[in-house]
Amino acid sequence: MKLRQEYIDFIANLLVDKLIEEGYLEPVEDSKTIKAQVSRTITEDLKVEDRLDEEVRNILENYTDIMRKENIPYHEMFRKVKQKLVKERNLIL
Repeated sequence: MKLRQEYIDFIANLLVDKLIEEGYLEPVEDSKTIKAQVSRTITEDLKVEDRLDEEVRNILENYTDIMRKENIPYHEMFRKVKQKLVKERNLIL
């Protein structure tokens, strides 16, 4: 995961506090519970991207020789394959 859990928790806390402060969120339960739920949601969302990145790496592993022969930069192909999968699966990253 690209962000440490402590940072995700920090972002979740700031987000919930700001939403409550600005009146966009009226907590019907303990704000700690809401912050934990937001943190879990952010974490799960980041894991989706991690799994997608791993899938792209696995796909490209089969084309390493071809990319080398054709002089295709790995990072460029990674980006293209990832974009294609994101579009096919209607993912929001």
